[in-house]
Amino acid sequence: MATTPSAPPRPSAHSPAGTSGRLLRPAAICTGLLANLLYLFVLADVAGYDLRTPAVFGRPAQSVSIALVVASSVVPALLGWGLLELLERYLPRRATAVWTTLAVLLLVGGLPYDGAGVTTADRLLLALMHLIVGAAVIPAFAVTSLRRT
Repeated sequence: MATTPSAPPRPSAHSPAGTSGRLLRPAAICTGLLANLLYLFVLADVAGYDLRTPAVFGRPAQSVSIALVVASSVVPALLGWGLLELLERYLPRRATAVWTTLAVLLLVGGLPYDGAGVTTADRLLLALMHLIVGAAVIPAFAVTSLRRT
């Protein structure tokens, strides 16, 4: 029985510099999360600073907990990933530009500009936490999306 030689496996267009594109997005989310946890550890345990979130929806200002950092670092990134996947499916040529624009607008719009019960230092330190996740997730998602088109 004769077999036809198969073509050698070609490198995936999804792999940036040898790293699988399937691994880069979750790695970016984990990087943002770990960076924020380290940041919280340094603020709370090393510097002794009690970082507080603004009062929202009738709840008073509260101290930032590890659970809050995990949720606020991972959930928006996962939602962004889902949106990017939808855009890549339905708007393949414009997915990266649309998603990156939306991600940056949501990041800037979600920064804590004001808030009851917190100081200016709290707002700046919380804004830095938002920017840490954004700096890890947005470029990684954009690069992997560009490689898909």
